[in-house]
Amino acid sequence: MSKIISVLIVLALSVSILVGCEQNSSTKLSEAKIDSLKSKLDSMYIPGTGEIMNGIIQPHHIKLWMAGQNENWTLAEYERHLLLGGFNRIQKYHKGTTVADMVPMIYPVMDTIKEDIMKKDLSAFNRNYLLLTNTCNTCHQATKYEFNVIKVPTGSDFADQAL
Repeated sequence: MSKIISVLIVLALSVSILVGCEQNSSTKLSEAKIDSLKSKLDSMYIPGTGEIMNGIIQPHHIKLWMAGQNENWTLAEYERHLLLGGFNRIQKYHKGTTVADMVPMIYPVMDTIKEDIMKKDLSAFNRNYLLLTNTCNTCHQATKYEFNVIKVPTGSDFADQAL
């Protein structure tokens, strides 16, 4: 009987050692896969600040204005939210740069515009939209992009959308 117990103990130890070895090699394999994926992520495309400004921020700045002028408050809030997304991307992808460090200056006026939209107050919206635009220009000056002057739109560049 004790021989059987001894054999079972040896078998149990052998199996646990084999399982432990397999887990260790699969852990090493998983670590290699993780390292490979991290390397791929590091080399992925990251949009530049100009692409974010021209592709996200500028169009939504214009559309926010047009939605407000047409008192389409639902669309105005949607465009305000998308505009914020552009600023958030600059902070995410360009952390530690002067441009990303300046982004928080835009948040107070964006909060005020949100209040104007909620109140459906066109007069306040117009004043604060001008403040938003001036804040953009202040940021451009502080980051040495003073040649890029933003203004309140005079028309829509989005002829295919009812704003």
